Amino acid sequence: MDESNWFAIKTRRDFHAEESLRPVCDEVFFPTHIVREPSGVKRVKAIIPRVLFIKTSARNALALETAGRTDPAAPVRFWIYRYPDSKDIQIISSSQINILKLLTAEDSTRCEIFNKRDFHEGQRVRITGGEFEGYEGYVQRVKKNKHVIVKIEGICLVMLPFIHPDLLEPID
Repeated sequence: MDESNWFAIKTRRDFHAEESLRPVCDEVFFPTHIVREPSGVKRVKAIIPRVLFIKTSARNALALETAGRTDPAAPVRFWIYRYPDSKDIQIISSSQINILKLLTAEDSTRCEIFNKRDFHEGQRVRITGGEFEGYEGYVQRVKKNKHVIVKIEGICLVMLPFIHPDLLEPID
């Protein structure tokens, strides 16, 4: 039996893809946020344009991708991210999807890391407590502040909200 995994897909019609894939996948995650136009009108905008995450079996994901390319009646065209230098489709871990969900929730805020310890740019760290416990990333300076960055290979970088340095440990 095929195990259900997360896959990142790229499509030109992300909002349509979300609607079309929900009935045929175990889960669809499309990170969005609300932006206010200069006119004051609010609209929903993709956080990572043209990228969605689907949870399904590899067999189903490949079948949906193939149908989109070969069947003119297919509901949506997309391609699945592959591992670099490989034709194998890239599995996205549940922990990476979970952190992406946490960071794109409406109540999340982006804050700097206190510089109590001497963490240097590029240093790999592990979070030892709080809602992000167990996640690993690296320290990166963004607009003069240090943040922990978690990388989803080939797809995106995610900047974590406030993490107190007492909750960080260096990874050698």
